[in-house]
Amino acid sequence: MPEFRDLPRPKMFDANGKEILENKIFHKNKPLFFRIMPAFFYLSIIAISTIIRILSEYFNNQQHKMFVESQRTTAELIYLRKQTNPHFLFNTLNSIYSLAHKKSDLVPEAIVTLSELMRYMLYETDNKTVLLEKEINYIQNYIELQKLRLNNVENIYVNIHGETKNKYIEPLLLISFIENAFKYGTDYKGNTRVKIKIQIEDNTLDFWVENRVENNVPDPENSGIGISNIKNRLKLLYPDSHTLSIEQKDQNYSVHLNLKLDQIQTSIN
Repeated sequence: MPEFRDLPRPKMFDANGKEILENKIFHKNKPLFFRIMPAFFYLSIIAISTIIRILSEYFNNQQHKMFVESQRTTAELIYLRKQTNPHFLFNTLNSIYSLAHKKSDLVPEAIVTLSELMRYMLYETDNKTVLLEKEINYIQNYIELQKLRLNNVENIYVNIHGETKNKYIEPLLLISFIENAFKYGTDYKGNTRVKIKIQIEDNTLDFWVENRVENNVPDPENSGIGISNIKNRLKLLYPDSHTLSIEQKDQNYSVHLNLKLDQIQTSIN
C-alpha cells in the first residue's frame, strides 16, 4: 500500500550489536549450489557449443573426404574403361584386316558384327551397370567375330548356363580375359584352342576361360595391360565380393573369376 511504501525497514543486529546489512544476510545464507550454478551453467553452454562445432567440422571433413574419394574412384574407373575400349578396337580391326588381306567373303559379315559390338560399347557402357544378358551377348558377338578370321574353330568351346535376366554387371569386365585367350591361344596357322564357361546361379557368376598357349611371343607394349586393368576395376567395384585366380601350367593358361553380381560398390554416373 502507498502509505507503507516509504516506511523504513527494520534494522537487524548481530550478537555484538553490529548492524547486519540485508545483502550480507542473503549471501551468507545462500546455499553453495546456487552460488556456483550460474558459473556452471555458463561453462556448460561453452562446452556444448565447442563440442557441436568440433563435431560439425569433423562431419564436414568426413563428407569432403568421401566426396573426394568418390570423385577419384569415378575418375579412375572412367580411365580404366577408356583403356579397355581402344585395346579391344585395335584387336578387332586387326581381325578384320586379316580377313580383308585374305580377300575373304566374310568381310561384310565381320563388319556387321563389329558394328553391333561398337553400338554396345558406345551406347550401353557409359551406364554405371549393364544387363548381364547384354554383356554376354556382346561376348558372344566377339567370339563369332574371332571365328570368322580363324582357320580351325573346332577347338573353341563356349558354354553358358543360368538365368541372365534382371541381373547387372560392370560393363566390359570379362572381355580382356577372352581377348587374351584368343590372342595367345592361336598359333601361326590360325588354329585355336579356347574354352569359355559362364555359369550364373542366383546372384553369383562363375567365369572360366582356358587356352593352350600357342602364341607365346612377348608383347611389351600390351602385355598385361588388360589383366591389370581388370584387377584394378575388380578391387574398386567388388572389393570383398570376388575371387580371381590365374594359373599357367606347362602350355595351359586358365582364369577363374567368381563374382557376386549384387555387390557392386561404386558406380559411374
